[in-house]
Amino acid sequence: MKIFFYSSIYLSYVFLLIASIFGILKYKKLHTYEKWYVYYLIYTFLIEASVTISVDFFDAKETNSIYPFYIGGIFSILTFLFIKKLNLPKFLSILIPMLGILYLIVQVFLTDLNHDHVKVVSNIIIFVLAGISLLQEIRKTNSDDRFIAVDALIFLYYAVSAFIFILHNQLGNMVAEHAYLIWGINNMLTCVLYTSFIYTFSKLKK
Repeated sequence: MKIFFYSSIYLSYVFLLIASIFGILKYKKLHTYEKWYVYYLIYTFLIEASVTISVDFFDAKETNSIYPFYIGGIFSILTFLFIKKLNLPKFLSILIPMLGILYLIVQVFLTDLNHDHVKVVSNIIIFVLAGISLLQEIRKTNSDDRFIAVDALIFLYYAVSAFIFILHNQLGNMVAEHAYLIWGINNMLTCVLYTSFIYTFSKLKK
């Protein structure tokens, strides 16, 4: 299972890189709010690259200092994206994403803050917004949302991820093989998510 875990995580990095490149190449064909999907991919890639470089090249023993930037940054980007797609009141597009930035500030002073709890809450908010966006498009007779497949995978991934992080505190007490299996499945789900981006970008037309 350890081999499965590491294979799946590096495979997800490959798909993430490819999806980011596709997004950059198709950037000019994207509508204003759709460009935030590219920002999401690039930001995620930079975070994952920072973690990998810190561990593999600088022999960092832990990367806890990077973790809050992953949580806060992703939350701000995706909540802003879905609020724009849902045409919610303008103040919400500022207020809710600002919670991610506020978290980054607060966590500097609250050293005992449980980041896994924050991660669960942020994931729940993301998949709720993604779910509402999906329902909105499904109700339309003719949906013009070019990223509906991506939204569906974002909904699925963050719903499953929230459940996994609820169990996160128990993983330390699990048999290592079981923990590797759970996180490996999570990694494979990210592969599917990034593949949906690649597929969507490849099919884009002006």
